[in-house]
Amino acid sequence: MLTGRRTCSASEQVINGLRGAGLQVVAVGETTCGKPVGFQPVAQCGTTYSVVNFESVNQLGEGRYWDGLDASCAVAENFQVPQGDPAHDPLLATALQMVDGLACPTLAQGLRQTLAARKGNRRPDGLLNDRRAAELR
Repeated sequence: MLTGRRTCSASEQVINGLRGAGLQVVAVGETTCGKPVGFQPVAQCGTTYSVVNFESVNQLGEGRYWDGLDASCAVAENFQVPQGDPAHDPLLATALQMVDGLACPTLAQGLRQTLAARKGNRRPDGLLNDRRAAELR
């Protein structure tokens, strides 16, 4: 599963639910946002209220992941490159490599990817992104 800081709520419920059923979930990316609760809107006197009224837990009673669910393989998202293209998308490329039997990148590789993605100057493969390359021309 590909995860990031904007992976919330229903996606986290899927991960936590599968783990509670004894299935191994490999999450590639970053820690999720942490929203283990939900609501059912209630209308009263012409106003609809949306207050938290349930907590999500799995079959084993595990929940309360307020700080998010950690990724099994830490890789930084990079929205400076085309998403869904394994030649550019670091999460998809890593997931496909792992499906092919390769290990998660080392911490040093992950750190380089994270710094490159945060700076927006380089792609995870070390090449300059198109915008930064144009600036340097």
